[in-house]
Amino acid sequence: MRIALATGLLPVPPTYFALQHGARLAGEHAVRMVALAADVRDPAVGVEVDAVVPSIGPWPARIAAALTTAPLSAAIQARRIAAFRPDVVHQHFATWSRGALDGAARASSPLVATLHGYDVFALERSGGSPLQRFHRRSAADAAARADRLLAVSEYLAARAVAAGFPADRLDVHYQGVDTDLFTPRPGSAERGAPRIVFIGALAERKGVDDLLAASIAIAPTAEHRLVVIGDGPLDATVRAAAAPHPHIDVLGSLPRDAVREQLRGARALVLPTRLHEGRREAAGLVLLEAQACGVPVIAYRSGGAPEMLEDGRTGIVVDEDDVRALAGAVSDIIGLTDRDWGEMSARARSFAVDRRSLTTSVARLAEIYRELSG
Repeated sequence: MRIALATGLLPVPPTYFALQHGARLAGEHAVRMVALAADVRDPAVGVEVDAVVPSIGPWPARIAAALTTAPLSAAIQARRIAAFRPDVVHQHFATWSRGALDGAARASSPLVATLHGYDVFALERSGGSPLQRFHRRSAADAAARADRLLAVSEYLAARAVAAGFPADRLDVHYQGVDTDLFTPRPGSAERGAPRIVFIGALAERKGVDDLLAASIAIAPTAEHRLVVIGDGPLDATVRAAAAPHPHIDVLGSLPRDAVREQLRGARALVLPTRLHEGRREAAGLVLLEAQACGVPVIAYRSGGAPEMLEDGRTGIVVDEDDVRALAGAVSDIIGLTDRDWGEMSARARSFAVDRRSLTTSVARLAEIYRELSG
């Protein structure tokens, strides 16, 4: 089978999810990614990437070029997709779907579109900037023309149907994580104070400020270290809030292998993602990566995050914006006996391997491709 993947902007890291399924399929099928603009800084992605905007110069300049030339770039993307002679085209993000839709039509190939969140929210909104209107038109075109639509969570599927995506062509397809890469640490556990880890953008929606407040509140009674990994618009605010508290380490953005090592040594990963500007997290793959490493997780009851764990078995879900409950959940996992923590850790690993692994996700995706391509 010849599989053409397509998307708008492709920075790797962090956007591994757009390539990792294709990389697994590349062993048996011909797979190519055609993006409007790409910044692939990990040579181990395993998929050929063809970028319409030349991969030279700084990434922000390439983003600007893709945005300002979107109609022309989409036409070039369509021609390159059709020239690949795909049996199926798989578009990530309906907001950048024009090139994939036209390329699939030129090649007389079925098109699959995975909805990741922003594309659904774009269709819900009215008005806005020219770019927002472009995204809304693209999402509406995908809703009308895609042969199969995939949402990354039940939460997002419900939002998609409410926004106008057709229920009869929409399925939930959970994005799997690489449980061969994200594995528990070999040997004995790390010594010292338990480490609580946050990994994600330092932005309002991720709720990092709530985690800082929770950590500071329990520090006198529940010894731990809080490790914050990521960057974003709240970087300076987070660093200023952490500075008076020696138990908090703000590490900035780290490469994938370093992130895995931080997870392997963690007592828990916390992702208090929440509502911001009308949007919630559609999934939360870092919750799965942590569990694959045998690390229990804590999340707000918000968006698709609760679907990424088993509450009370592989982690804890607390009400959105309830910092006191968040602090209590962190304290509870810090206070688990070695035996109880070990049992939760084993259940977390099993959940990731059995129900959210890249292997099971790729197998389902291959079934969908075969169903559509005949």
